[in-house]
Amino acid sequence: MGVTSVVKIKADQGAEDGLEELVALARMIAYARQVSQDVKLPFATNCLDLALEAVKQEVGEGLTRELAELSSPVPQVSVRSH
Repeated sequence: MGVTSVVKIKADQGAEDGLEELVALARMIAYARQVSQDVKLPFATNCLDLALEAVKQEVGEGLTRELAELSSPVPQVSVRSH
């Protein structure tokens, strides 16, 4: 195994760790959104809907099935800067 192979393995592991962190963040946001909805905080619920959609877009198409349970009523919009 050469140096480039080691670097690639570490980069792949870092990307996978980042993806796992984004999925965990999406779950936390979904939980906070549900709590804000339960205690009738509509502004907070809307803000958390937007945050959840932004994280789901960052995760990308790869984990849409895993994040399907974390759906919110916000339509998909692009949050990337141009």
